[in-house]
Amino acid sequence: MKHILLQKALKYKRRKEVEAPKGFSFDSLLDAWTNNSDKTFLIEAIGFKALASKKEDVETGEDQKGQ
Repeated sequence: MKHILLQKALKYKRRKEVEAPKGFSFDSLLDAWTNNSDKTFLIEAIGFKALASKKEDVETGEDQKGQ
């Protein structure tokens, strides 16, 4: 019989690789993604939606209690 935490814990697929956004490259001196043409930050780009945190944390929230 498995422990209750092992029975109820949600499992997430681990990403193998993070793809670079099109038209942007990572600047290690600035520690940020910058646009290849005008050097603006990715975070300031129109329509940008962050996919994950820098540390690849998975946000689970409190709404999954009891599942």
